[in-house]
Amino acid sequence: MLSAVIITHNAKDTIGNCIDSLLKVSNDIVVVDSGSDDGTKEICLSKPVRYFEKVWEGYSANKNFGNSKAVNNYILSIDSDEILSDELIESINLEFQKQTIADAYKIRFLTRFCDKWIKYGSWNPEWHVRIFDKRKIQWQLLDVHETLNYNPSHDVRPLKGLVLHYSYSSVESHLKKIESYTTLFAERGFKAGKRANLLKAYASAGFTFLSSYLLKLGFLDGYYGFVVAKNNSWYSYLKYKKLAAKWITN
Repeated sequence: MLSAVIITHNAKDTIGNCIDSLLKVSNDIVVVDSGSDDGTKEICLSKPVRYFEKVWEGYSANKNFGNSKAVNNYILSIDSDEILSDELIESINLEFQKQTIADAYKIRFLTRFCDKWIKYGSWNPEWHVRIFDKRKIQWQLLDVHETLNYNPSHDVRPLKGLVLHYSYSSVESHLKKIESYTTLFAERGFKAGKRANLLKAYASAGFTFLSSYLLKLGFLDGYYGFVVAKNNSWYSYLKYKKLAAKWITN
């Protein structure tokens, strides 16, 4: 009844554990790989999955492609650096034994950053809808920060347990991703006619840092709580700075 769809690229350190956790809730696992060359493909082919290679067209496009290949109507959408906790596995199995099933399910995430679990700040608590009926709900075609098109009329229920997100192994890798995401944000915003200026960039950055580090108690995560708050602030600043620059140069 439940298919799992993974999008991946060069994830040899986590893809095996990701698949192994999914095998405990689904017998139909679809992997969409956008050109891995680090051994990810070989790990996938050693597992009972259906493996597809697809040129990268964006998060939503590649996820929707995977959904189209899934056998079942219900999709568990996951990234290759995310692993289901034992409690979540039990919750999913119990839910899909019921007579009535929701349109979608939201799941709590816990993120590991530079070998530390981030328990406070803007990354926790973090909930995402990741199980859904593909006949009713699809990924919207955005370049970055993909979003499902569910609405208040859909029955969305929470599940117990966690998705354990093994995110960035270094500060540098996080900053590199921020550089990429903010460029995509600026390009999309410019096409949509959105505007920004440096005042908005500075104000957003300041609020983001104070919210993450102080209001949401990020300081309780120690040094890396500060780093996460600072990097999130940098993301907020950079996306609006790049958007403002788009209007100046075009």
